[in-house]
Amino acid sequence: MSGKKHVISKWLETDQYLIELIVENNDKNAAELLIGRYYKYVYKEIYIKTSDRELAMDLTQETFIAMLKGLKGFDIKKASFKTWLTRIAGNKVIDYRRSRQNHESLLTEVLINYDKPGEEDIEDNVINKAAKEEIMRKLSNEDENTRQIFVMRAEKGYSFNDIAQQMDMNPSTTKNKYYTVIKKLRKGLSDYE
Repeated sequence: MSGKKHVISKWLETDQYLIELIVENNDKNAAELLIGRYYKYVYKEIYIKTSDRELAMDLTQETFIAMLKGLKGFDIKKASFKTWLTRIAGNKVIDYRRSRQNHESLLTEVLINYDKPGEEDIEDNVINKAAKEEIMRKLSNEDENTRQIFVMRAEKGYSFNDIAQQMDMNPSTTKNKYYTVIKKLRKGLSDYE
């Protein structure tokens, strides 16, 4: 029973006290307690903005890593801990979206400019050709629906609603499939950026 009381008393400790333990003593138990206290809240906030469970889990983890790294700079006089943590989570979602848009535009540019001889130099043409081949190789590992969704969106510029109507699917399903394959392709294209 004394063990349970100790856990309960730890749970009742204030955020500020836990933060001090983490900053001053690198206290792992205090860090686990603080993360446990806010994990579901942060996950829910991110999931609401992304509608993707796996992505929300990844960004939640990134949020807490950033929180631990930035804890020395936290100032209770400027904002509550929950507000500060929510801001970090929001920034992680924004960073992800920017990154996703950059990679999506890179993929689209590679696909559109693949066969177009132009004013680009030979090196750019070679890089585009290699990137296109890498995209096609990775796409060959995907199911037919995912490949079709990718081509319709990236090469032809269809909206998710248009793709969903043509494929008789839910728009959120087409969007999830598209961004899942984008995430996979992004890893393979990092050398071409």
